[in-house]
Amino acid sequence: MRDYKKEIQDLKGALLKANEEIEKLSRIKSDFISIISHELRTPLTSIKESVSLVLDGIAGPISEEHKKFLTIAKNNVDRLAKIITDILDISKLEAGRIVMHKTKLNINEIIKNVYEATKTAVKQKGIEFSLSLGESVELTWLDPDRIGQVLKNLISNAIKFNRGNGKIKILSLKEDINGKGFIKIIVEDNGIGISQEETENLFRNFSPLNTSMTRKHGGAGMGLAISKGIVELHGGDIWVMSEPDIGSKFIFTVPIYKKHEEFDFLMEEAMERAKRNDNKIAVIVFEIKEVKKRVEGVIAEIEDILKKTVRGPEDKIVRWGKGECVAIIARADRPGTMAIIKRLKGNIKIPISFGISVYPDEAMDKEELIKKAQEDLNSGKNLMAPQKVLLIIDDEEDLASMLSFRLNNVGFDTITANSGDSGIELAKKHKPDLILLDLMMPKVDGFEVSKRLKLDSATKYIPIVVFSALGNKNTKESIKKLGAAGFIEKPFEPELLISKINEVLTYGGQRST
Repeated sequence: MRDYKKEIQDLKGALLKANEEIEKLSRIKSDFISIISHELRTPLTSIKESVSLVLDGIAGPISEEHKKFLTIAKNNVDRLAKIITDILDISKLEAGRIVMHKTKLNINEIIKNVYEATKTAVKQKGIEFSLSLGESVELTWLDPDRIGQVLKNLISNAIKFNRGNGKIKILSLKEDINGKGFIKIIVEDNGIGISQEETENLFRNFSPLNTSMTRKHGGAGMGLAISKGIVELHGGDIWVMSEPDIGSKFIFTVPIYKKHEEFDFLMEEAMERAKRNDNKIAVIVFEIKEVKKRVEGVIAEIEDILKKTVRGPEDKIVRWGKGECVAIIARADRPGTMAIIKRLKGNIKIPISFGISVYPDEAMDKEELIKKAQEDLNSGKNLMAPQKVLLIIDDEEDLASMLSFRLNNVGFDTITANSGDSGIELAKKHKPDLILLDLMMPKVDGFEVSKRLKLDSATKYIPIVVFSALGNKNTKESIKKLGAAGFIEKPFEPELLISKINEVLTYGGQRST
């Protein structure tokens, strides 16, 4: 029995070692292809530019015969460059290194863009080109560049295997398959068609159609394999329906994720990518603190602010739970996550709570990551209040600038005005949380500014803290009559001013001035 167990352990060890060796060889192959591709592209770029310079007549006049042969050379340089790109894509797909930058959009827009980019080449072949796009097609998550690449590959094949006076049509529609919603894209042609035997290996690497067709039409048989890999990374499928001498329909699908499905889908994708590339990812969950304000319009506004806050192409904004919260799935560690929080602080208008969890530092799998973020959110320790806006009105520009810098440093947002008139206009425009007002200013002084602001319904309730060198009893009495919330005598200690600002913002100036 012991010998049997030892034999199993030895076999497991040998298998593990073999798998590690295979992974190592795969990495070596992938790195080799990347290096070779780069080394081939560099001279190709020089060749292409040299040919283009001569073709464009920049290097001197050329005959029509020269132009004809140089055009052939340029076209073949482009063809070779595409083959190199395809080899690199195949290598990335095999190694799991291809990165999808998915965003939520309407696939019909991508189809229209590809149609516009390719219609000239199609019509030059004497082929009729048309679209039939479904109006009920919904927004879904996809990489526009990669889906565009799939469409271009399919259109390229439809051109190659078509004939004079042929037709190519692209269709899009929404369809339920086994109870799940998909967007189906069809590239249809009435070309030479493909036999049943040839379709079986069509989407495998380096499996073009039969060799006679390959010699006639060109291609290394990688475009469809790449297309299959891209579609599958989107959670869809690709297949062909064809009859010889009748034509072909190349069909691929992209899944539609409902709101409650989007978070799980994006989390699984982010976790898989993080594990594969040895990266860190963070989940940040935001919830509006006041339940009565948790309405769709306000949540959508928070979602929009978050979209403007994140910066990485792999960072995703998505609804959480039943849609009453918003989450960021970001490629970030905890310091990077806190930087996102810091950028957000200046943009929110209502208090929100947040919870954070980071893989692999704080959680090792998707379920644990979500649980930790939920626990952090429910703890109530992370509250983000809107940044208070202070308007500084003082004709001393240097003092206003230094005050602004200091107050920004302790978490306030500031606006400065160097005259009474401009201060009044800025107060009406921005509705600050508090106004710091100097009394002694030319033309319109602080007394007049305060009087006008209190007479205007839009600004009458904004608290004013006066700071001035005029600290006598009469001045203080005048300030009280104007309804100022506080007074600070110049020169003052910065800590005293900040303390007075916080006191007024907290208690509305009800304490003694």
